[in-house]
Amino acid sequence: MLKFIGKRLAYAILTLFLIATATFFLVAGAPGDPIAAKVGQMPEQAQEIIEKKYGLDKPVFQRYTTYMKNLITTGDFGESIVYTGKSANDVIKENTWTSAKIGLLAILFQVTIGVALGMIAALNRGKPVDHVIRVLVVLAICVPSFVFAAVLQYFLAFKWKLVPVFGWGQLKHYILPVAAYAIGGIASYTKYTRSSMISVIGEDYIVTAQAKGCKRKRIVKKHVLRNSMIPIITMIGPAISGVFAGSFILEKMFSIPGLGFYYVKAVSDNDYTMIIGLTIFFAILFVGALIVVDILYGIADPRIRVAKGKK
Repeated sequence: MLKFIGKRLAYAILTLFLIATATFFLVAGAPGDPIAAKVGQMPEQAQEIIEKKYGLDKPVFQRYTTYMKNLITTGDFGESIVYTGKSANDVIKENTWTSAKIGLLAILFQVTIGVALGMIAALNRGKPVDHVIRVLVVLAICVPSFVFAAVLQYFLAFKWKLVPVFGWGQLKHYILPVAAYAIGGIASYTKYTRSSMISVIGEDYIVTAQAKGCKRKRIVKKHVLRNSMIPIITMIGPAISGVFAGSFILEKMFSIPGLGFYYVKAVSDNDYTMIIGLTIFFAILFVGALIVVDILYGIADPRIRVAKGKK
């Protein structure tokens, strides 16, 4: 297992290095002036001072080597160009938990409700309840989350006035964003749980267990459910990394001060340093989540660990 984890970590470090490099050069080569909004009508000498402060007067490759050196040695994601004296590290430290609370609550509802609905649909395949769940799943997957957010805002906030539209800090402020965030995920977990369980139910060892007189409840609990969890584990890994990135559109719609909100604002403000820093941070979370998924694969099914170890 240690050798297995070591290989994954080596691949992860290489992947993150390539992502950081590609992100830096893509952002550096993007059109627009990152300090235009900051300098405004300042005299040319003042503009030169600001350019020098952020290293924009140096060649791109020199800026890249300086940035990567600071990132690797000190973990510094860089200082914001728009927010004077505020770094990407500050934004991450101050706002990660805001996005995490919404995302973790949403994932909790997604997994519990989605897996439960998927089990109900799979165990009642072809029956009316299965058809109803499948129709609702298709509808929820096809409709974007921001559409659900707008609908929930209209009915729950404007029309029925049950919850506030905007604001942050109280329990009632979680209802709309968590609900809008969770709907699409519930549909996805339902779909994959149903498909996976139906596939497992058709396996020979399940048919053999049924022929030997094993109770249906025991078969579902001991064999079907556990062996159906591989696709769910696959989905949970990236979802956990997405928790901290938050939903960019939803955080903007509900004015939630999370990482997604600041990322969208950084793009609109051409805050290059913030864009690069947050992108690398999101990549670290995503790659880390994939490593966790690989480890969970090996725990859930040792055959996967053995097969990957031979490569």
